[in-house]
Amino acid sequence: MKFFLSKFPVFLLLLLLNICSQRPVERSTKHSEKAEKTTTKASVAILGMLHFVSKNNTVSQEETDISNLKTQQEIKILVSKLKQFQPTKIAVERPYRSEEELNRAYQQFLHGNYELTDEETDQLAFRLAKDLGHKKLYLAYAPVNFDFESAMEFASQHDQQQLVDSIISNARELAQNYDRILAEKSLTAALLYLNSEEAINKNHFGYLLTTQIGDEENRIGTEIVGEWYKSNLNIYRNIQKLANSKDDRILVIYGQGHLKILGQLIEDSRDMELVSIEQFLE
Repeated sequence: MKFFLSKFPVFLLLLLLNICSQRPVERSTKHSEKAEKTTTKASVAILGMLHFVSKNNTVSQEETDISNLKTQQEIKILVSKLKQFQPTKIAVERPYRSEEELNRAYQQFLHGNYELTDEETDQLAFRLAKDLGHKKLYLAYAPVNFDFESAMEFASQHDQQQLVDSIISNARELAQNYDRILAEKSLTAALLYLNSEEAINKNHFGYLLTTQIGDEENRIGTEIVGEWYKSNLNIYRNIQKLANSKDDRILVIYGQGHLKILGQLIEDSRDMELVSIEQFLE
């Protein structure tokens, strides 16, 4: 075979390599990858949230009354839907900043010595983990230095206020869509919208707009979005460390703005398979 190739004109060899890399081979590769996903990869589903507490006043998001009977009933329905994924591990973002602190509160909850706060970790993750018999939860959190205030200040001083207005308008529309569905339908319906491709792309577009803030001497927009990407890489790594077996089914509950990047990273991973959360919310 080596002799045959050595006698081949170079341009014909390149042509042969190009032909061999065409669509039939791609289909075969995709088929192999699909088979690999079902046998060797941990499953990861991400539930994107607009946080139950600490609402962003900039985008005029409505406060969620967690304690009222209607919301509590909807939370129970949501937990039952998430249970369909059958997670073996649950990883969360906030408000706890160490797994020790997180699991101290969770253990107190299991023993009836803890009053749930309005945080989604308490309301959703604690309840779901208890129903599934989990002994502990995991922390996916990674800090982020997203200094949007400095970017807004730069924009206002350099005739770029229109960019800031567009970013805020985009985020406000997303929050208002969520709030409207929450009021007219249910928490599950609102989260189904929030975790749709449309809503994920809409949120991500705000970060792309942010990269345009700045000038050649000070690319402040790209710098702070770079910090955002760095944070997502660290979150991804925290999730990846939980993927120890093909039998692992990891549910991540995190802020919706992270979904675009985390989803891409997990899809590109060789040890994790991204599972759409939408099928469990319908």
